[in-house]
Amino acid sequence: MILHLNGHNIQLNIEGERAFGDKVNLLSEDDDLTQDTEFAGTGYALKPFLEETLYRPFMAGIKSLILRYLRNSGLRIDDNFNLTRYHRLIGDDYQQHLKVIEKTKLVQNIDFPIDIRHLEYRISDICKVPLKVKNPFTREEVFHFRIVRPHTTDHNPLHRDVWQHENRHAINLYIPLAGSNELSSLTLVPGSHRWTEDLTERTSRGAIVNKIRFNVPGLTRSKKRLDITRPNPAENEVLVFSPYLIHGGAINLNEDTTRISLEMRLWRKK
Repeated sequence: MILHLNGHNIQLNIEGERAFGDKVNLLSEDDDLTQDTEFAGTGYALKPFLEETLYRPFMAGIKSLILRYLRNSGLRIDDNFNLTRYHRLIGDDYQQHLKVIEKTKLVQNIDFPIDIRHLEYRISDICKVPLKVKNPFTREEVFHFRIVRPHTTDHNPLHRDVWQHENRHAINLYIPLAGSNELSSLTLVPGSHRWTEDLTERTSRGAIVNKIRFNVPGLTRSKKRLDITRPNPAENEVLVFSPYLIHGGAINLNEDTTRISLEMRLWRKK
């Protein structure tokens, strides 16, 4: 599969059994948390994130948290370490990178650097419905960091999060932390949350992309044109988007900058 992104042709060799889905729109059966918003049609929006008095301690706490996880994975770094230079620190040591990934996924909300309710209130206001960071399927209250080194396959394949049942009924957040720009931020296909499943072919299980295994099934073919875009949130902005959107495949095309983002889901508060 070839993706056309930022003027580049990206070759993805995707392994695994695959098939087109049924003629059904998953979102029409589920809780659409975009339905009362101005982005119900596109499925995503860039919005101001936190008040400055909250954003400063949020970012300071986030950096301290990431540094702690890097050290816990065995890396020796000081408090002034530049997170965008992570790839220089890791080099070609993929096993060390995997140790870092294990530390930076499924982070408990108790470690969130500010009261998580500030985030819940803000996203609830954007979506015009009371929301909570608690998965009704797994009962987990977690977030995770995505670390994408330049010109690597650290990113997921194109997919819908809801191809994994526990991600249905939610709304997604992408919060830029370091190195997120027009060459590295999350990519998505506007309006694809309204597509029926028969329009896309995907792997039946977690995809293997360029020999790297992922938990999420990967899109392998589309009957509709994939108009991939990079919304590119600025500092103290949040990308709010439907997990029913086709997204991912966000290769980092910077030459010397690692991208780190915080990613999280919220569900209707009941």
